[in-house]
Amino acid sequence: MRTLCIGDIHGNYNALVQALERSKFDMKKDRLISLGDVYDGHSSSPDCIELLIDIRHFVWVLGNHDEFVRRWFRGQWDGDPSGESRWLGKGGNITRKAYYKNGKLRKKLIKRHAEFVERAILYYIDDKNRLYVHAGLNWKYPVDKQPEEKTYYTGRDTWRVDAPKLDKAGKKFPYKTVFIGHTHTELDWPDCKPVKIANLWNLDQGAGWEGKLTIMDVDTFKYWQSE
Repeated sequence: MRTLCIGDIHGNYNALVQALERSKFDMKKDRLISLGDVYDGHSSSPDCIELLIDIRHFVWVLGNHDEFVRRWFRGQWDGDPSGESRWLGKGGNITRKAYYKNGKLRKKLIKRHAEFVERAILYYIDDKNRLYVHAGLNWKYPVDKQPEEKTYYTGRDTWRVDAPKLDKAGKKFPYKTVFIGHTHTELDWPDCKPVKIANLWNLDQGAGWEGKLTIMDVDTFKYWQSE
């Protein structure tokens, strides 16, 4: 079994298919760890979910956009119109439209996908002490005792502050490797390659916009990308 990690998909089904094909991913034997934000952005989020459901060994680390959609599935936006409005303005409107067909809500599909997204976890640590988290941590606290749940999928200090500080000091995070997404890199690194700072890899190369989707073998660091 290989273990591969994939960056923020953001409903980009064509990119997801390309990344899996180019990495020769085995749907039955290999393990895929998603760094979150499967949802919102492009118009094919439901198709992405259908594909990911068929992967036998799949780990879904919760992203902030996945949490937005999960709240919609749960009916938690009821009574929070401002929160729902923010979600819809950040790609949620495209996702919601994708769950309609001929003007009717695809309730059976939503039920299937709602059950699947409930399997998403806040972080994952594998048997080689590698940490996978969507956005990062507040490193003053243990990984399982963060002061705010949303830090796992919204915080940017791990990428913007902590990683550069450690790198400058020649130090590392207290894991073999850390993998994150959340903050897309293609604006600052226009070659769209995955970016490593200290012992942290950022695999969000902007597939939700005009960048690429990255999938990486976490043992060899070999990676493949969509167009």
